[in-house]
Amino acid sequence: MKNLARLIQFVAQYVTLGLALAFVVSLVAPRWTERLRGTSAGTPPPAAAQGESARPPATKPVVRSPGPGVAFGPASATSAVQPDAGSITASYSSAVEAASPAVVSIFVNKIEQQTRQVLVRTDNPNLPPVVPAKVVTNVPTQNLGSGVIVNSDGYVLTNHHVVERATNISVGMPDGRSMPAKVIGSDKETDLAVLKLDVWNVATIPIAKRPAVVGDIVLAIGNPFGLDKTVTMGIVSAVGRIIHPETGEDFIQTDAAINSGNSGGALVNAYGELVGINSDTLPSANGGNVGISFAIPVERAKKVLDQIIRYGRVIRAWIGVTCRDAPSQSGDPMPVVTGGAFVTEVAADSPAAKVGLTTGDVITRIDDQWVPNALALRNRETHLAPGTKVGVTVLRGGKQLQFNVELAERPQPPAQIGQDAGPQAGN
Repeated sequence: MKNLARLIQFVAQYVTLGLALAFVVSLVAPRWTERLRGTSAGTPPPAAAQGESARPPATKPVVRSPGPGVAFGPASATSAVQPDAGSITASYSSAVEAASPAVVSIFVNKIEQQTRQVLVRTDNPNLPPVVPAKVVTNVPTQNLGSGVIVNSDGYVLTNHHVVERATNISVGMPDGRSMPAKVIGSDKETDLAVLKLDVWNVATIPIAKRPAVVGDIVLAIGNPFGLDKTVTMGIVSAVGRIIHPETGEDFIQTDAAINSGNSGGALVNAYGELVGINSDTLPSANGGNVGISFAIPVERAKKVLDQIIRYGRVIRAWIGVTCRDAPSQSGDPMPVVTGGAFVTEVAADSPAAKVGLTTGDVITRIDDQWVPNALALRNRETHLAPGTKVGVTVLRGGKQLQFNVELAERPQPPAQIGQDAGPQAGN
């Protein structure tokens, strides 16, 4: 029994001494311990290596640069190649590389009328010796903007407000050249204008195959404050935003910084594809950007471009009624659902008059699509073509009636006839 106790005491002493020696070695020379375990400092443990291998590496979008054959509007369009699903975008440099060769700077000379008050001496004894008078003077000014080459034959999209009343337009090309441009046509309602350059076989921008949706990453490329090829980033904040009730046109809202000079430039997605034409910003007290900007959707821009090239103007459908929002019924718990467009006037000899719509009708549906208010009705008209036959549902005296209306072309106000094409500046 004594011999067994001595053996246990002997083993315990040497185990304790071995553990103490291993602890000292791990502190003084940790690499010796790793070698004994069969690993090295540069090799992760097998379990960690397996976990890391399952994670995909970060990659940039693969984007094809626009070739000379890319067309837009009347011809077919080719868009950039998108990356595989699940890839991680570490940089948008390839998107900028794809879109930038088609973004140009626009310099517009125009004559602005300025009115000021002056004091004029008079010789009339019935008047004071000095009277105030208005003097109108023509002052030459220059406007900055941006544009996008959307056709290899040299067609450029920009904003109507950039080239309005222009006497001369100069376009700064991506390769550093400067050349004159001619206004083919302009549309105030969409704030779009089409310019023509005397070039051919030029690089054009890739066109997005799907509309922008809320949450998409977008890049604004343009010429803000004369700083050529400036790129800012944001997301799509909203779509279908109507900012001018009198026109019914809808816009993309984004928080990408858009400033003076960005107007008419490109709004592209993360793959360098055009999703919109930058147009407007929400004004701020100090004139800076507040993170609420607007762009014309590329689908609408394509239609405007096609019509201006074909007809020299934009053709819109017209029902022939003037409306306001329908008042909610007394005790109605859901006025939005039971809304509609209340007809206040029916134009003579209009499509609405021909089928029997009258003042006091409430239009609730167009082709089974709900019309919540007068603004929605104007927007539906804007996106339809003359000659289209639509079903119009109205409420009259508590009864629901159905009419089949063949839309006509919206007549232009007399003051605007002949003005849509704009001045022929440049060549």
